[in-house]
Amino acid sequence: MNIKLLMVGLMLMTNFYIIFHDIKNREISNNIIISITIVGLFSIYIKGDISYLISPLIILSIGFILFRFNIIAGGDIKLFTATSLMIDQKYLLLVTCIILCIGGLQAYCQYSMYKLTNNKNWIDRGIPYGVAISIGSLFGILASM
Repeated sequence: MNIKLLMVGLMLMTNFYIIFHDIKNREISNNIIISITIVGLFSIYIKGDISYLISPLIILSIGFILFRFNIIAGGDIKLFTATSLMIDQKYLLLVTCIILCIGGLQAYCQYSMYKLTNNKNWIDRGIPYGVAISIGSLFGILASM
């Protein structure tokens, strides 16, 4: 079996789990992040290009600053860092834009639901940004294969 196909299948299953779990609990498991990181490091090993480590380190550094200012959750930063191990650097800006657009759409939908229902729970729980990160990252991973 083709190893790239196996990795894509594994990432699809993992990301669907993340999407479901993040919507339900607003939490991304560290065990899932570790498994994605292992697949990402294996992907770098297969490609034989250590430069794929630069982008995740930059994402982690910027994400840490955003986390310290309470702009984004730590699990979301860890997820984007782990998935970026498998994304070619030339697609990273596009993937980031996709993530931001999907996240903005999520925020708009949740705010609209709040306005329609007057139920404050729609905005109190925050945005499950793992959904946007998972979908955007999958595009980047597939483009990088």
